[in-house]
Amino acid sequence: MPLFKRTPKATQSDLELLKTELAELRSDLTKRTNALSLVTAATNGLDQKITIIDARIKTMTTELSHQLHELGTEIESLVKTADESASREALEQLRVNQTRIANEQARYEIAFRQDLAEIIEQIRKAK
Repeated sequence: MPLFKRTPKATQSDLELLKTELAELRSDLTKRTNALSLVTAATNGLDQKITIIDARIKTMTTELSHQLHELGTEIESLVKTADESASREALEQLRVNQTRIANEQARYEIAFRQDLAEIIEQIRKAK
């Protein structure tokens, strides 16, 4: 009977088991690091897309604001005009401008939807 309670020394098989476990942990860490890098890259790409979309929305809003201001000015000039033929001309010009604004708004909406579709597709690919 030994005088002191000593734990048995590690055997070669214990060391091999620890080496194997350490190698598995390193491999798992490498996989997770790579996956995190991919997610980070996708997130950065989405951030850039969102910034682009935000800029487009601001541009679109500014443009629509200017166009509405133009229409308001034209309506005010219509009110001031007493001549019937001038009123008809002004109304026709107003219709033309409304059509132009509607077309531009449709183009902006289509571009916006395409950008959103691209972002959704990137999110799906990232998963």
